[in-house]
Amino acid sequence: MNQLFQTLIEEPRIDFLTERNGVEIYVKRDDLIDEKVSGNKLFKLKQNVAFAKKEHLDTIVTFGGAFSNHIAATATYGNLSSLKTVGILRGERPETLNSTLLHASDQGMDLEFISRSDYRLKSEPDYIAQLKKRFPNAHIIPEGGANLLGIEGAKEILNKATDKFKYVATAMGTGTTFAGMVKGSEKSQKIIGLPIHKHDKLLDDINAIDLNFDEIHSSKYDIINGYHFGGYAKWKPDLIDFIQEIYGQFGLKLDPVYTGKALFGIFDLIDKNYFEAESKLLFIHTGGLQGVEGFEKRFGLKLF
Repeated sequence: MNQLFQTLIEEPRIDFLTERNGVEIYVKRDDLIDEKVSGNKLFKLKQNVAFAKKEHLDTIVTFGGAFSNHIAATATYGNLSSLKTVGILRGERPETLNSTLLHASDQGMDLEFISRSDYRLKSEPDYIAQLKKRFPNAHIIPEGGANLLGIEGAKEILNKATDKFKYVATAMGTGTTFAGMVKGSEKSQKIIGLPIHKHDKLLDDINAIDLNFDEIHSSKYDIINGYHFGGYAKWKPDLIDFIQEIYGQFGLKLDPVYTGKALFGIFDLIDKNYFEAESKLLFIHTGGLQGVEGFEKRFGLKLF
């Protein structure tokens, strides 16, 4: 574990953002931990890397798309940990690698591109068995770090510095970060998860990884849908306007895939009186800013 990472985990930066409708909003700046291993990615990878080291494995194999924060983070963390990394990537290899993939390659990650139909098999036992034959000394991590080790690592997102907040909110992709936060939260806290895609079976996915999660922890959280802006990595002008407004007012950069959607949802919920007046809410900045450059180039936009 990089010592800087460890320090920023134990002594997180928490900034006051604004007061809205009687609710004080703070931001846990996990995006500042590292440019590439930012936010929740570090926490989800921490226990996975430790496991690989403990088992004397020399390689990490994982999955992602062309702009994947997880791919960028795994390549960097693997390199810092003297582990080989292999990224299994969805779709055909582009003629020119984008900034995310260039960074991963520069960090020593072997990039393997497979068809979208084959990629859908990434969790199937037969496909995993084939990977284990090809990489017998590897630890295979699901897309987004969505395994029990990822959940256990995400518990560390909350610590003594976050205990005073009644509400803690986060974007939900695979649900791994959310599940870890729920398990790491105090009894007096409520974890608010805002899915950034249309997938409506996140609890099933979490329960498949962490048995009986919902049955044990159901009173400690709310999952609030409706802020996906059309689906994963989809966006609408209202979202871009919001991201630019937040940056203009507070100097806080959000990404259009995860944190922009989640904080938009939080502001809307506050306006609808979802939260008690005079309560304190902590928004977890889960990073993801490394993907902004690719987003801007793809859509011809400038966010900041």
